[in-house]
Amino acid sequence: MEKESLAKNMLWSSIGNLVYCICLWAITILTVRLCSYDQAGYLSLAMSASSTCATIGLFSMRNFQISDVDEEFSISEYVGSRFITCLISIIFCFVYCLQSSSLYQALCIIAFMSIRIAECSVDVIHGVDQKHERYDIIGKSLLIRGIITVVIFTCCLITVNDLLLSLGITGVANIFVVFAYDVKHTRCLEQIHPSFDVRKIGVLLKKCLPLVIMSFLLSTIPLIPKSSIQTEINNEMLGIYSSIGSPTLVVQVFATYAFNPLLPRLAEYYSRRDYDEFLHVFHKLFIILVGFSIFVIIGASILGKYGLSILYGDDILSHYNLFLPLVWCTILTAFVWILNSIVISIRRIYPMLGLMVLSFGLDVVLNQKFILFFGVNGASYIQIFCYAVFAIGMVIIVEKTVREQATQKIE
Repeated sequence: MEKESLAKNMLWSSIGNLVYCICLWAITILTVRLCSYDQAGYLSLAMSASSTCATIGLFSMRNFQISDVDEEFSISEYVGSRFITCLISIIFCFVYCLQSSSLYQALCIIAFMSIRIAECSVDVIHGVDQKHERYDIIGKSLLIRGIITVVIFTCCLITVNDLLLSLGITGVANIFVVFAYDVKHTRCLEQIHPSFDVRKIGVLLKKCLPLVIMSFLLSTIPLIPKSSIQTEINNEMLGIYSSIGSPTLVVQVFATYAFNPLLPRLAEYYSRRDYDEFLHVFHKLFIILVGFSIFVIIGASILGKYGLSILYGDDILSHYNLFLPLVWCTILTAFVWILNSIVISIRRIYPMLGLMVLSFGLDVVLNQKFILFFGVNGASYIQIFCYAVFAIGMVIIVEKTVREQATQKIE
């Protein structure tokens, strides 16, 4: 594919990803505006819980799939494995819902899970598109699903004024797009019928298992304190907390897209054993991230109240004290995901997994204590603490690993 055509296709992908993230963010604001903070609380926990369950459906397989240049596994085996992982994620979702605070909350989680299943299903199809450098198909799919999500969700919420029904209909529409658009277009590139070779799929899942455990635990860290707010305080406060936090997600999305281009370069330096250049770029990246964080904190301090009042009205400003800790949570989340990609590129997966287990354990043990002591802000403080432990640990892993490799190279 010509460079100009590839660049155009990748632009489609970037636009699609950005629009889809904005559209999911928009439905949280629409819920507050068209319903109430109480309903926003149900939506927030549904989004977080279903996202955690979806990590099992995705099984951290996309990067493995697109780097499988020797075709160790066929497209049919990737598709077949996705049927299995999606089924497991649905079962896990139902099990999680058994301990929900109410039947309505459980049904909202299940309804939003239908949107996540569409994301999991299309992820393996997009892996095929990416190997063929058809980023335009990926971008247009995300664009269509994002717009349909906002339009259908809004129309349903206005018409029936019921969050649960609106989520269910929106989920069905997302799944329809996967079959009507993605399957149709990707079949022009390759056959994508599923294969259920138990031995091959077992090997594939085993290879991806450490990464999916890590992703699952990482996505659970914010879910646990949110659940504690709902049970220890009330659902309306969870809605207020999540509504204030939703605009900060723009920072995370921007940081991921802004710094992702540097990550393949680091992997390349490590692969060719250019450790000095690796550390130079790594330190430069870290300094830029710190500068970016300072810029975001200053901007949030100046514009935070103004932005929140535009989105939700002046009433939300009585809870403005929740905003800056949530900004810190988002910044540290961006740090963690970027460092996570770097650690994977140097293949230090098991030390990272051990570090993740430690951070998750701290979250489980301390989250209620933080909330009882600090109130609602405790949910942010426990996340900041756990993410900071994880981020510092990953920086140490990278520095130690690369310097040891550099020493061995000299010897």
